[in-house]
Amino acid sequence: MQKHDRKSRFEKLKEEQFDLLILGGGATGAGAALDASLRGLKVALLEKSDFASGTSSRSTKLIHGGVRYLAQFHFKLIHEALTERQRLLENAPHLVKPLPFILPTYKLYEKPYYSIGMTMYDILAWKGNLPSHKRVSKEEVEKDFPALQTKGLTGGILYYDSQFNDARLNVNLARAASKEGALVLNQTELLSFQKKDGKIIGGKVKDLLSGETYNVKAKVVVNATGPWVDDIRLKDDPRTYRVLSPSQGIHLVFKKETIPCNTALIIPKTKDGRVVFIIPWEDHVILGTTDTPIHEVSQDPLPLESEVEFLLQTGSEYLASPLQRKDIISVFSGIRPLISPEGNQDTKSISREEVILVSSSGLITMGGGKWSTYRKMSEDLIDRVLKEASLEEFGPSRTAKYAFPGKVGYSENLYKEIQKMYKVSETSAKRLQNFYGGEVFIILGKKPTPLLKGVEYFQEEVEWFAKEEFALTVTDVLARRFRIQFLDLKLSAKLATPVSQILAKQLGWKEAQRKEKESEALELIESLRSTYDGK
Repeated sequence: MQKHDRKSRFEKLKEEQFDLLILGGGATGAGAALDASLRGLKVALLEKSDFASGTSSRSTKLIHGGVRYLAQFHFKLIHEALTERQRLLENAPHLVKPLPFILPTYKLYEKPYYSIGMTMYDILAWKGNLPSHKRVSKEEVEKDFPALQTKGLTGGILYYDSQFNDARLNVNLARAASKEGALVLNQTELLSFQKKDGKIIGGKVKDLLSGETYNVKAKVVVNATGPWVDDIRLKDDPRTYRVLSPSQGIHLVFKKETIPCNTALIIPKTKDGRVVFIIPWEDHVILGTTDTPIHEVSQDPLPLESEVEFLLQTGSEYLASPLQRKDIISVFSGIRPLISPEGNQDTKSISREEVILVSSSGLITMGGGKWSTYRKMSEDLIDRVLKEASLEEFGPSRTAKYAFPGKVGYSENLYKEIQKMYKVSETSAKRLQNFYGGEVFIILGKKPTPLLKGVEYFQEEVEWFAKEEFALTVTDVLARRFRIQFLDLKLSAKLATPVSQILAKQLGWKEAQRKEKESEALELIESLRSTYDGK
C-alpha cells in the first residue's frame, strides 16, 4: 500500500508547481511545512534520511526556557521559549509533559541566590500554567531525588519545566503537514538546483529507494537541513563560504534502578562550564549533555571516549553511588547546527541562536535554534519566505493553537483504560498513552500481538508506522518510532528481526532485502554499544 502511495507522491512531485520546496525534515523543516500548508501554500517537504534522523531526535528531551540563560541576561529568548512551552503543553499534551526539577544547594548563600533567578524565570513564564518555584528542605530533596549525594546538602530549589518525546513530535509534525496538504517524502535527496537568470526555480531530486530521479518546480526553496546546511548552500554556489560551526552533545542512558529519582536534577556548574541534567525519561534515566566542537558531520555520530568519561565523572560527583560503564544501557549523540555568519550582510538574526540567510539565488537557509522555539522559528521562516517571494496574500501563521494528532481523545488517565483493555503493565499503558494519545485504540485494535513473548511492543504499532508515519527502515522504527534504540540497545537488537519481518510485508521487501535492512540496524546498534562497553 505505502509502496504504491510513495510512487504516486513522486508523480505528483514531478507534475506540480509548488509555492515552497523545503529541504530537511527535522523540527524546523517539518514545522515550516505545517505552518506553510496551514496558510494555504502548496508545499513539498523532502528529507534525505528519516524525519528526526539527525539532531531533532537526539535532544535532552526538554521544552524549556533555558535556566542557564538567566546568568547571560537573555530574557527575550527565555520568555519566547517559555511562551512556546505553554503552547506545546496545550497543543500536544500526550507528547509534552510538565517535569519537576531539583536544583540542589550545598552552600548557605545558594538557596536565596538561585531563588532570585528562579523568580525571574517564573515572571518570564507569567502566562504559563506550571507551578512557580519554591525553596525545599534537605529532607524534601532526598525524597524527590533519592540518588543524590547528600554530604553537605542544605536543601534546594524545586521548579518546573517540560519534557517531550522529540522524535515522535517531529514525526507527528510531518504527519500533520501531510494532512494539511503538504507533499511529504523521506529518503529523497536533492542532487542539484535548477535556475533561471541566476534564480532557483526548482531542483533535481533522487528517490533513494528506487534510484529514480525527478525534477521539482518551486517558487521558493528553503534549506532547513540542520548540520548539512552548508552542503546545500555549496550546491547552490560552490564559491560560497561555510557558516556552520557544529558541536556534538551526547547523552548516556541508565536503568531507573541505577539512578532512583522522582524528579529531574539540574547540575548548574561543571568543569566545562555547561549545565548537565539527570532526567527520568520513558521509565529510564538520561544524563547529558556535552559540548564538543567537531569538524566533520556524520549521519550517525558516535560519542567520544572523553565525552563518556566526562558525563560519568560529572554524574558521579552528585550521586550517592558512582556511575560505572557497566551501568550504561544506551547512548546517543547529536550535532548542534550552530551558525556563525560573521560579516554576512544578508542575514536576519531571529534570536540569539537562530539565523536566516538569503543567497543571491533566492535560497533561504535557516540554522541554529532549539526544539523549544521550533514553532516560532517556523513562523518567522515562513513570514520571511512570503516576503522574499512577494506572497503576502497567504496571511499570518495558524500554528499557535494547532492540535497535534492524538490530542483528541487524550486524557491524563487514559492509561487506565488502556491497561484494562489490553492487559498490559502500567508502564506500558503509559507509554502507549503518551505515544499515541487518543489514536491508541485505532492503532492497536481489539487484541494487539506482541513482537516477542513478554515484550509489550506490538506488531500493530509497526504496521501503523509503515502505513501512517513514513517508516521505511528497521532503524526508523527502533530509533525514532519506538525509541527503543535510545533506551536499551540489547532489547533493540532483539526486536530487529520481528520488526524487519513486519516491514517486509508492509513495504514489499524480498528476503535478501529484509536481511540487509536488519543487518544495517544491528551494525548501528553494535557500533553504539562499542563506544562504552568495548565489546
